[in-house]
Amino acid sequence: MVTLNKEILIVDDKIENIELLNSFLKKEGYKLRNATNGKTALLSVKAQQPDLIILDINMPNMNGFEVCKALKADKSTAHIPVMFISALNDLQSKIEAFHVGGLDYIIKPFSSEEVLARVRIHLELADYQHNLEQKVQDGLKAIKELNTEIEETQDEMIVTVASILDAKDDDTGKHVMRVAEFSKLLAQLYELDETTIELIYKAAPLHDAGKVAIPDDILTKPDILTPQEREIMKTHSMKGYEIFKNSHRPILKMAAIIAKEHHEYWDGSGYPDGLKGTQIHIAGRILVLADVFDALTHKRVYKEAWSFERALDFIQEQKGKMFEAKLVELFESNFEKFIEIHQKLKD
Repeated sequence: MVTLNKEILIVDDKIENIELLNSFLKKEGYKLRNATNGKTALLSVKAQQPDLIILDINMPNMNGFEVCKALKADKSTAHIPVMFISALNDLQSKIEAFHVGGLDYIIKPFSSEEVLARVRIHLELADYQHNLEQKVQDGLKAIKELNTEIEETQDEMIVTVASILDAKDDDTGKHVMRVAEFSKLLAQLYELDETTIELIYKAAPLHDAGKVAIPDDILTKPDILTPQEREIMKTHSMKGYEIFKNSHRPILKMAAIIAKEHHEYWDGSGYPDGLKGTQIHIAGRILVLADVFDALTHKRVYKEAWSFERALDFIQEQKGKMFEAKLVELFESNFEKFIEIHQKLKD
């Protein structure tokens, strides 16, 4: 029933009016509180919010309109339904009652049946609105949780697929994870915005996706590639780009950029387009350094792993050539952090 645990605050400076309302509302099972002036009413609401307020208009010091305005101006009490009961029967008073936020207006003298019916209606409406708002909030929460689950699944799938692809020439599959972490750190040090940092981090594992189209006898050759084989190997950048270029998903759009530009060099000597300087997307500039550092410090079929010091020397030598000077400087000054990632995700 709507009366269950419902509390009504009656505000009127005439005790007889309060007693009359109490007499029939109490019989219906409502909990009742009374106030004989506006200030006491506001203090009562502040102490504990009622489910409905029955409010007189003509009261000394603070009239009903002022009380209602105060309630509606406070976000914590604005939702409480207010019914005006007044002896004022002029149109202007009724208009003002609704203008300040009242939901109903009953003229004195009133019948108990009319008051009970309207009280019941307003409490039911308040319940319906509360339940509707709760359902909306529950729905939004469920959607948010679903989106989070989808995003987490998407991220896991990207890393898993990238690791499988990468395992063709790196049997641990951890290369993509290290490159992603190196790239995220570089993006943070470069002070990119959070959205771009996250996109680079999530798309980085797909930088070599185009290698799926490279013949295994070239990809896993335990020797230096011939010039012809090297040209075939280079095509993995464009092939990776072709895989992702038509996607409208932000992560895959970033993956297309990274796949295509992670072998472009600052001085314009890279491939596939020979881009130079800031013509290269910042994601491409970051990935080339991250990828090279990881490749140098790990064993491959055609080479032994370099020491951290030797790899750092090479990167410093390539400052302004392969790599953007600012990125090299950030890498140098935070070298220990890159070593920590390297050790954390070592094969």
